[in-house]
Amino acid sequence: MFGIIASIYLVWRIGTVGNWSKECWILLLICLLGVRKDQVDVDWKRFFLFGIPLLGVFYYFYGTGNGFWWRVANWMFENNRHPWHWDDYMNAIPLNTGGWARWIASPFLDKAMVWIYNYGFVLSLWICIVRSFWTRSIKKMLSYALSGHMLQFPLILPFYNLILLREVWYVNKQPDLLHRVFADENSLLVATMNCFPSMHTSISFAMLLLALREKDRIFKTMMVTYCAAIIFSTLYLQIHWLIDVFAGMLFAYGTVKLSDFLIRLGSKNMLPTTFKKFYQKGTKTASNELTV
Repeated sequence: MFGIIASIYLVWRIGTVGNWSKECWILLLICLLGVRKDQVDVDWKRFFLFGIPLLGVFYYFYGTGNGFWWRVANWMFENNRHPWHWDDYMNAIPLNTGGWARWIASPFLDKAMVWIYNYGFVLSLWICIVRSFWTRSIKKMLSYALSGHMLQFPLILPFYNLILLREVWYVNKQPDLLHRVFADENSLLVATMNCFPSMHTSISFAMLLLALREKDRIFKTMMVTYCAAIIFSTLYLQIHWLIDVFAGMLFAYGTVKLSDFLIRLGSKNMLPTTFKKFYQKGTKTASNELTV
């Protein structure tokens, strides 16, 4: 009972820090409907001993990560380490602005795409991590987390430090469809300069690839739809260039493969034998869970 209460509290805190709307909670609940189909055969008490602290670590980094990211972005802007400026090159490529995505524009779709984009950077990841927690799978939790921000943040920084590419609407002097308010010109430039590759795309596409490995059709359908909508929103809202999106998808694929490799390496060579024996005790599926 304590484990269940602590787990629900952590999930609630994650949503509170992220200022989740009721639509976010509804999406999460739908994705949890078929969670039993992907649960592994591990005793709840044994799982809670490791799963709750791990979820707590992810929650801690989530709470501190946003400030860290903006400090890095400001540092890159102030030090101006961008040897390559791609605004004009990208703008000269036909169809690269993604303007064709707005052929179906409407006030309702504008509002929906803003919601999808604003929450998509973290919600797609958290839905997968929370769901993997309720499948009692440490491996899945690590896989989603590593394939998401934990590996993508450090790996994508060299691109953002070398390439200066601003958002489509800014380069073409169009209104910001996200209706953001910037304190000054420097804040505007910092917020619009990191485009290649699209991290909205890379995070959501990595989650999509991992979600396809699950058994539950409801979850797979919802995540494919939601993650595809996030990627489309980057073009519809004139944030990212089409090449950014393709690069983000390729970057995500590489990150997922790297995550798979690190988890295999860690579970085989770094995981203590005593931990394996304790976690696997009395379960056959759990043994496969930690050794695959």
